[in-house]
Amino acid sequence: MSNASPALFTLPAPRGPARPAKPKTVLSYGLGADSTAILLMYLAEPVRYGLEPDLSDLIVLHAVTGNEWPSSLSYVDRLVLPLLAERRVRVVQVARMGRSDSDGVLVLDDSRTTRRIHQAGPWRLSDWLLTGGTVPQMASGRRTCSIRFKGWVLDHWAVAEFGQAPFRRVIGYHAGERSRMEKDTKIQNLLNEKAGRVICEPSYPLIEAGMDREAVEAYVLDRLGEPIQKSYCTFCPFSGVCASRDRHEARLREHPDLAAEALAMEYASMALNESMSLYGTRSLYEQLTEDGRNEAVLTAFEERLDAAPFSLYEVRRLYLPGRTKDCRRHHGARCVRPRWWCRTERTAACRREHTQVETLGDGTHTELPTECAGRDDGCQGSPVKGQAWRSVRTVWEGPRLEAEFTLMRWGREDGVRLRHGERSMIKRLHYLNRGEGYPAAEAYLVAAPSGADDKHRESFERRWTEFTGLIGTRWEPVRPLVRHRRPRGTRAVPVIRPSGVAHVTALAAA
Repeated sequence: MSNASPALFTLPAPRGPARPAKPKTVLSYGLGADSTAILLMYLAEPVRYGLEPDLSDLIVLHAVTGNEWPSSLSYVDRLVLPLLAERRVRVVQVARMGRSDSDGVLVLDDSRTTRRIHQAGPWRLSDWLLTGGTVPQMASGRRTCSIRFKGWVLDHWAVAEFGQAPFRRVIGYHAGERSRMEKDTKIQNLLNEKAGRVICEPSYPLIEAGMDREAVEAYVLDRLGEPIQKSYCTFCPFSGVCASRDRHEARLREHPDLAAEALAMEYASMALNESMSLYGTRSLYEQLTEDGRNEAVLTAFEERLDAAPFSLYEVRRLYLPGRTKDCRRHHGARCVRPRWWCRTERTAACRREHTQVETLGDGTHTELPTECAGRDDGCQGSPVKGQAWRSVRTVWEGPRLEAEFTLMRWGREDGVRLRHGERSMIKRLHYLNRGEGYPAAEAYLVAAPSGADDKHRESFERRWTEFTGLIGTRWEPVRPLVRHRRPRGTRAVPVIRPSGVAHVTALAAA
């Protein structure tokens, strides 16, 4: 018989080293064909794409800009979300909480049974553009709108969700967008290198599958039985790329209220800056008036202007000189003792005849234009354009018709001639006309829809006086002005700030 004591409990079996947690997969969902195709591919064959069979490690992340087409929202609500809810895929919807980055990011929805895509959050992309008195910028090549209302929001949510834990980020670039993929990969690699390890691993399934735009749309149509339209904001300056002109204008005619909103935004922008139209050298208004199919849209636009409160804005603008390549090469980041060639390009003739070549210590050669005083007729080329500084100040508010009468009356009283914009035909009182070259300055009074912030750089007044000899503005405000209010239909709710996360169960969005 054994003398061993009975065991009180069973000891656990020895375990090996803990397996590292599998990184989550985050799909940046833009509601369009590309990201929808990836979702359908994941639903059909999750294991093939490195996901768990039950899709428990997939997060569908959508940034709500507030200005998406209703047809895109409806398409996803009807055909995509039921599929995700059936498989209990986690869907997260986030948006900017306010105009400042310090306001944080708001979680509008975080659920495995999502039934609808939110139309808007507390601070829409259009709110930001209207308070800035501008339209989306396209000249710089940077998609600032996407950076502020998509990239920034998604990145801050990811930091709050994962911290320093690695995750896989999936982006819907198709095979025709390899240049965008390469740029995005380069940025992400730099961020990982800065962190000292891989935090975010980018993934581009459509490019890996060799699917171009046509193949993507055919795939979605085959799976969902209904063609999908391009997803983009109603006032996107790249709408000519997102859709053909005919298809874009057809969408505007289907939603004349949204078309009127885009036209009103462009009107306000061009009132403050004649060249700031939606399509650079062309305006949306010009395109819609070129044929006879858009009368309802143009009528809705005029009705919107008539109903909107108007302001008289005093706009002052400085066109500062820039720096030449010669100046940056020889004077570095700052030009303390500028020469004539620092602000004016040198001509080819000047470079041939008035250039001294110096050999540097590393054996390289550099051109020194110091022998030329710039007095010869063939030496100085065009001045280099620098930054344009703008000051906007609201001096009057009231109905549109009264605003236009007040503008004309003030012009007569002050002896300032009324001028029309060359493209917009918007009336302005120019009391300082822009000259040639740089620096240059202009100032005028203009009537436009209310909403643009009063703003200028801290050193604007000093530079304005230096260049023009004028002190301050010409007109003083003549009636109390309406201050900023919280966007209609929203209420204060918790936010994600850079240091933490908060979730919201309900939001009365506009």
